[in-house]
Amino acid sequence: MALLVGTELNPVLIDLLNKGINTVIIASIDQDYRPHTAPFNHIIVQDPKHLRVAVSKTHQTLQNIRDNVYVALAIIDEGDVAVCIKGMAHVLKEAMDIDCNRVVVDIEIDEIHRNNSQDFFVTQGIRIRHKNEPSLYYSRKILQELRQRVPGK
Repeated sequence: MALLVGTELNPVLIDLLNKGINTVIIASIDQDYRPHTAPFNHIIVQDPKHLRVAVSKTHQTLQNIRDNVYVALAIIDEGDVAVCIKGMAHVLKEAMDIDCNRVVVDIEIDEIHRNNSQDFFVTQGIRIRHKNEPSLYYSRKILQELRQRVPGK
């Protein structure tokens, strides 16, 4: 059974997410109230109650967020990290400066649950590798923009 551990990110999760090496799974709900999951790499901690994610304008997750604000994130990583973050998402910026085809989504955290198993340890998370240097540079620029304050927000 998932154990409610709080409503704000602890220092371990903040550090883990701000490294910029994690892939998280975001679950959203489509118009037919069916779950949709997708991996995301461009995510940062704004503060202990808010995450920011870069989402493509053509991504099903964005349409789902526009229709239904409730989301859940699965974070799985080495050190037996297995958590579910539940919250509400909304578009904070309709076009990123680095890529006008991406939006900035803010996720306000409502609950954080620990989902560790009694039978096994999580030994690694989902990792990606950039295909080339331009891709790595682009990814870093997206994360850099996510860390910036959005005017008027």
